[in-house]
Amino acid sequence: MKEAYQWLKNVYHYFQAQAWRARYGWPDRKLTIHGVTGTNGKTTTSIVLGSILRAAHGRDKVGLITTEVFWFGEQEQTNATHMTSVDARIVFQYFRRMVDQGVTHVVLEMTSHALHQHRLAGVRLVGAILLNIQHEHLDYHKTMSAYAAAKARIARYLAPTAPLIAKRDDEWVERGVSALPSSVMSQSQVVWFASKDAHDIATPLPGDFNQENVLAASLLAEKLGVAESAIEEGVATVTHIPGRVEWLAAPSGARVVIDFALTPYSYERLFAYLRRETDGKLFAVFGAAGRRDKEKRPVISKIVAKYADEIVITQDEPYDDPEEEIYSQLEAGLTDATIPWQRIEDRREAMKYAIDKAASGDIVAITGMGNFDVRMVGTKAIPWKDKEVVQELFAERA
Repeated sequence: MKEAYQWLKNVYHYFQAQAWRARYGWPDRKLTIHGVTGTNGKTTTSIVLGSILRAAHGRDKVGLITTEVFWFGEQEQTNATHMTSVDARIVFQYFRRMVDQGVTHVVLEMTSHALHQHRLAGVRLVGAILLNIQHEHLDYHKTMSAYAAAKARIARYLAPTAPLIAKRDDEWVERGVSALPSSVMSQSQVVWFASKDAHDIATPLPGDFNQENVLAASLLAEKLGVAESAIEEGVATVTHIPGRVEWLAAPSGARVVIDFALTPYSYERLFAYLRRETDGKLFAVFGAAGRRDKEKRPVISKIVAKYADEIVITQDEPYDDPEEEIYSQLEAGLTDATIPWQRIEDRREAMKYAIDKAASGDIVAITGMGNFDVRMVGTKAIPWKDKEVVQELFAERA
């Protein structure tokens, strides 16, 4: 019954997207659009690719739609919705605005939900990137196979002979791509890359995971004929992504890192990197968002416990999920933990505890919120930015 209802909703979304395309004058037809999907790294990869296109075509010619930010040529606007693929009305409205402002090239983040529900119907991509497919959104997709199939649908949006950059050493990426109909595959140009291919990639962004993101963006640009000099310039320009492995120096000599990590895969890669970055202690402050895959919550805690020296569980964005349930599921992953951990529900107090305890050479990792400037608690949008709270705590300590 649920499947039939979702199928009907998807049909509705398809025609809704086509209606908004028509309402705004089919603006996508006047744009060269690049798609990016994957469980982790979409925003960073999109911004790097956007920076490369700016170097190639000019800042005023490039648009961007991501979880973090929208670009309308020279103008930049924070994405306050917290949604990666915003409503079709907004997407085509923004495309119209981009066309009217002289934008010619666009980078578009595409989620599995939007792809499965046809919320971007009609969009034609000149190239696409499929970064990775890891445990996430199983509350919606139910199985990894269904999730992989939804992600791989990005290939259906490609123009004939357009390149698809895909990660070979990711089991579910390979499965998703191999399951695509032959009619789709015969028109696509699949370019595979692997983690080992990124080891020598030069980028100001920290972590081997960002080397992979930069490699994927660079490969797509190269396949689309962007000059090597523009690729190098675009990559070098992106020195940090707000809320993604963003470092702050504490008065104590400790370092605080703010990151948007949400999935087991992103936590594994982030904390393995942070563990290598310090010989001191590693403190972890994190929670879990509501309205998301519940199965991953204990898995995340167990992963963090492998690398951290102390854990503080706190409030994230519960939305309307029962908060005690969120805490209990996170804490279920710590039943065998050999490191100290506690629950401090007030996020500011949790951050203060870890920052006050961290000494010179230590790292405090604060994850889950990234660069968001509000937190959804119930139906209330509470003004909040992890970076600003950290800076306030530094000032108090100083």
